[in-house]
Amino acid sequence: MVDMAFFRGGLGRWLPPSVPPVDEAVDESIDMVFLCQPNNPTGQLASPELVKKLLRRCWELLVLDRPGTARLAVLGRAPLCRTVLLPQENTAAPLRAQQVVGCGLSPRCSLTLSGLTPRTVLCVQRRLTAVNGAAIEPQDIPLPLRWGRLPPEALLLAAGAWLLAEGRLPD
Repeated sequence: MVDMAFFRGGLGRWLPPSVPPVDEAVDESIDMVFLCQPNNPTGQLASPELVKKLLRRCWELLVLDRPGTARLAVLGRAPLCRTVLLPQENTAAPLRAQQVVGCGLSPRCSLTLSGLTPRTVLCVQRRLTAVNGAAIEPQDIPLPLRWGRLPPEALLLAAGAWLLAEGRLPD
Protein backbone atom coordinates (compact mmCIF):
# COMPACT_ATOMS: atom_id res chain seq x y z
CA MET A 1 0.00 0.00 0.00
CA VAL A 2 1.17 3.53 -0.74
CA ASP A 3 1.61 5.82 2.26
CA MET A 4 -1.26 8.27 2.34
CA ALA A 5 -2.71 10.60 4.90
CA PHE A 6 -5.98 12.29 4.00
CA PHE A 7 -6.62 15.53 5.83
CA ARG A 8 -10.08 16.95 6.53
CA GLY A 9 -10.71 20.33 8.14
CA GLY A 10 -7.10 21.38 8.62
CA LEU A 11 -4.01 19.52 9.71
CA GLY A 12 -5.42 18.46 13.07
CA ARG A 13 -7.76 15.78 11.70
CA TRP A 14 -6.61 13.09 9.31
CA LEU A 15 -7.93 9.85 8.02
CA PRO A 16 -5.63 6.80 8.17
CA PRO A 17 -4.29 5.05 5.06
CA SER A 18 -7.07 2.44 5.27
CA VAL A 19 -9.42 4.92 3.56
CA PRO A 20 -10.07 3.73 -0.02
CA PRO A 21 -7.51 5.92 -1.83
CA VAL A 22 -8.91 6.38 -5.34
CA ASP A 23 -12.45 7.29 -4.31
CA GLU A 24 -11.50 9.35 -1.26
CA ALA A 25 -8.59 11.20 -2.90
CA VAL A 26 -10.94 12.93 -5.33
CA ASP A 27 -13.71 13.51 -2.78
CA GLU A 28 -14.21 17.31 -2.50
CA SER A 29 -14.28 17.10 1.32
CA ILE A 30 -10.58 16.10 1.35
CA ASP A 31 -8.35 19.13 1.87
CA MET A 32 -4.93 17.59 1.37
CA VAL A 33 -3.35 14.28 0.38
CA PHE A 34 0.14 13.21 1.38
CA LEU A 35 1.37 10.70 -1.17
CA CYS A 36 4.78 9.11 -0.65
CA GLN A 37 6.11 7.91 -4.00
CA PRO A 38 7.53 5.29 -3.80
CA ASN A 39 6.33 3.92 -0.50
CA ASN A 40 8.95 3.66 2.20
CA PRO A 41 9.92 0.84 2.91
CA THR A 42 7.97 -1.28 0.38
CA GLY A 43 8.86 0.72 -2.76
CA GLN A 44 5.33 0.40 -4.16
CA LEU A 45 3.99 3.13 -6.44
CA ALA A 46 0.48 4.56 -6.52
CA SER A 47 -1.66 3.23 -9.33
CA PRO A 48 -1.71 5.26 -12.56
CA GLU A 49 -5.49 5.66 -12.01
CA LEU A 50 -4.90 7.38 -8.66
CA VAL A 51 -2.20 9.67 -10.09
CA LYS A 52 -4.52 10.70 -12.96
CA LYS A 53 -7.36 11.47 -10.55
CA LEU A 54 -5.04 13.50 -8.32
CA LEU A 55 -3.81 15.50 -11.34
CA ARG A 56 -7.39 16.35 -12.37
CA ARG A 57 -8.26 17.75 -8.97
CA CYS A 58 -7.82 21.45 -8.12
CA TRP A 59 -5.77 21.66 -4.88
CA GLU A 60 -5.41 24.49 -2.39
CA LEU A 61 -1.85 23.43 -1.55
CA LEU A 62 0.52 21.12 -3.42
CA VAL A 63 3.84 20.23 -1.77
CA LEU A 64 6.49 18.59 -3.94
CA ASP A 65 9.88 17.24 -2.95
CA ARG A 66 12.68 16.72 -5.50
CA PRO A 67 11.45 13.29 -6.72
CA GLY A 68 7.86 14.56 -6.88
CA THR A 69 8.92 17.56 -8.95
CA ALA A 70 10.94 15.31 -11.28
CA ARG A 71 7.95 12.99 -11.73
CA LEU A 72 5.71 15.96 -12.51
CA ALA A 73 8.22 17.15 -15.13
CA VAL A 74 8.16 13.70 -16.77
CA LEU A 75 4.35 13.73 -16.84
CA GLY A 76 4.50 17.14 -18.54
CA ARG A 77 1.41 18.48 -16.80
CA ALA A 78 0.52 19.77 -13.38
CA PRO A 79 -2.67 19.93 -11.39
CA LEU A 80 -4.31 23.31 -10.98
CA CYS A 81 -3.67 24.64 -7.48
CA ARG A 82 -3.64 27.82 -5.45
CA THR A 83 -0.20 27.36 -3.89
CA VAL A 84 2.77 25.11 -4.73
CA LEU A 85 5.63 24.59 -2.27
CA LEU A 86 8.77 22.97 -3.67
CA PRO A 87 12.57 23.09 -3.46
CA GLN A 88 13.79 26.38 -5.00
CA GLU A 89 15.96 24.84 -7.71
CA ASN A 90 12.96 22.89 -9.03
CA THR A 91 10.74 25.87 -9.86
CA ALA A 92 11.13 25.15 -13.59
CA ALA A 93 8.65 22.24 -13.31
CA PRO A 94 5.37 22.69 -15.23
CA LEU A 95 3.16 24.45 -12.68
CA ARG A 96 -0.31 25.95 -12.77
CA ALA A 97 -0.56 27.91 -9.53
CA GLN A 98 -1.39 31.36 -8.22
CA GLN A 99 1.55 31.26 -5.79
CA VAL A 100 4.80 29.31 -6.11
CA VAL A 101 6.83 29.16 -2.89
CA GLY A 102 10.42 28.00 -3.22
CA CYS A 103 12.29 26.70 -0.20
CA GLY A 104 15.96 25.95 0.32
CA LEU A 105 19.12 27.20 1.95
CA SER A 106 19.68 30.16 -0.39
CA PRO A 107 18.64 33.70 0.64
CA ARG A 108 16.77 33.87 -2.72
CA CYS A 109 14.23 31.34 -1.38
CA SER A 110 10.87 32.39 0.05
CA LEU A 111 11.41 29.96 2.95
CA THR A 112 14.84 29.17 4.32
CA LEU A 113 16.56 28.22 7.57
CA SER A 114 18.78 30.42 9.72
CA GLY A 115 22.11 29.08 10.82
CA LEU A 116 22.82 32.03 13.10
CA THR A 117 21.39 30.49 16.26
CA PRO A 118 21.76 27.08 17.93
CA ARG A 119 17.99 26.59 17.58
CA THR A 120 16.52 25.95 14.12
CA VAL A 121 14.70 29.02 12.80
CA LEU A 122 12.38 29.14 9.77
CA CYS A 123 12.91 32.38 7.87
CA VAL A 124 10.02 33.74 5.81
CA GLN A 125 11.81 35.99 3.32
CA ARG A 126 8.79 37.35 1.41
CA ARG A 127 5.14 38.05 2.07
CA LEU A 128 3.14 34.86 1.43
CA THR A 129 -0.55 34.03 1.48
CA ALA A 130 -1.84 31.07 3.47
CA VAL A 131 -4.52 28.81 2.00
CA ASN A 132 -7.09 30.46 4.27
CA GLY A 133 -6.18 33.89 2.81
CA ALA A 134 -4.18 35.09 5.83
CA ALA A 135 -1.06 37.14 5.09
CA ILE A 136 2.21 35.64 6.27
CA GLU A 137 4.64 38.50 6.70
CA PRO A 138 8.45 38.17 6.51
CA GLN A 139 9.64 36.92 9.89
CA ASP A 140 11.89 34.48 11.71
CA ILE A 141 10.01 31.66 13.45
CA PRO A 142 11.86 29.49 16.02
CA LEU A 143 10.90 25.87 15.38
CA PRO A 144 10.17 23.28 18.07
CA LEU A 145 13.41 21.56 19.11
CA ARG A 146 12.20 18.13 17.94
CA TRP A 147 11.81 19.48 14.37
CA GLY A 148 15.55 20.19 14.22
CA ARG A 149 16.25 16.46 13.81
CA LEU A 150 14.79 16.45 10.27
CA PRO A 151 17.05 16.90 7.23
CA PRO A 152 16.89 20.51 5.96
CA GLU A 153 14.76 19.86 2.85
CA ALA A 154 12.23 17.71 4.73
CA LEU A 155 12.11 20.29 7.53
CA LEU A 156 11.48 23.16 5.09
CA LEU A 157 8.74 21.24 3.27
CA ALA A 158 7.03 20.13 6.50
CA ALA A 159 7.21 23.55 8.21
CA GLY A 160 6.29 25.34 4.98
CA ALA A 161 3.29 23.07 4.38
CA TRP A 162 2.03 23.64 7.91
CA LEU A 163 2.58 27.40 7.71
CA LEU A 164 0.85 27.71 4.31
CA ALA A 165 -2.04 25.43 5.31
CA GLU A 166 -2.76 26.96 8.72
CA GLY A 167 -1.26 30.47 8.48
CA ARG A 168 0.93 29.73 11.50
CA LEU A 169 3.05 26.98 13.00
CA PRO A 170 1.88 24.87 15.95
CA ASP A 171 2.77 26.06 19.44
